[in-house]
Amino acid sequence: MPDEETQLAAYRRILAWAEGRPVTVRTLDAGGDKPIRGVTADGETNPFLGVRGVRLSFTRPALFRTQLRALARAAAHGPLKVMVPMVTVPSEVERVRALLAEVIAGLAADGVAHAVPELGMMVEVPAAALTAGSFAVDFYSIGSNDLVQYATACARDNPALIALADPANPAILELIGRTVEAGRRRGVEVSLCGDMASEPAMVPLLLERGLRTLSVAPAQIGRVKLAIAAWRRGAPA
Repeated sequence: MPDEETQLAAYRRILAWAEGRPVTVRTLDAGGDKPIRGVTADGETNPFLGVRGVRLSFTRPALFRTQLRALARAAAHGPLKVMVPMVTVPSEVERVRALLAEVIAGLAADGVAHAVPELGMMVEVPAAALTAGSFAVDFYSIGSNDLVQYATACARDNPALIALADPANPAILELIGRTVEAGRRRGVEVSLCGDMASEPAMVPLLLERGLRTLSVAPAQIGRVKLAIAAWRRGAPA
């Protein structure tokens, strides 16, 4: 696994490339369809519902602390935000905040340059979407691929279920709308990533639910911009 200095160098390269624009780094997002030999669990009956994302990070505290230290150090070099995947309950965010505070205290004691990054969460689990306002985070990022998978009980890698795994399902849009409303009430940003964000046909549905920040595949940016412009022309004044 990459050590602290290796991670710090990688984060600093990205921050330098961004030239002052905010950079969001996801904490270790392994498990499910992203196994790592020697880190993720072998033989899970259903890895998508298993020890993945932040759940895995909690089982590997040394790895997690290493990444958090590198991120806090990198934050001294530009506007870096930290995003935690596969969050289910508020206590997980509280635990991450405590670990981050512990890491930052250690850096301060050692006289190592650092900054406190914003801490946000992925909203992928329906339970998190339904109770988004209960999470003390600085931003939300809706992970549409997993949210669709979990809300429709359709494995994202099974082509036989494509028709059922419909992102336009009213239940999915309700979960997105609830998260957006939670962000509005708390005064924090809500963004959406995944296939939905890059699909022009979905753009009006997302905008109607209040989303204003989309993480889009580079090849789709032009088409998504056109869809946004078309929606704005037709939207009521």
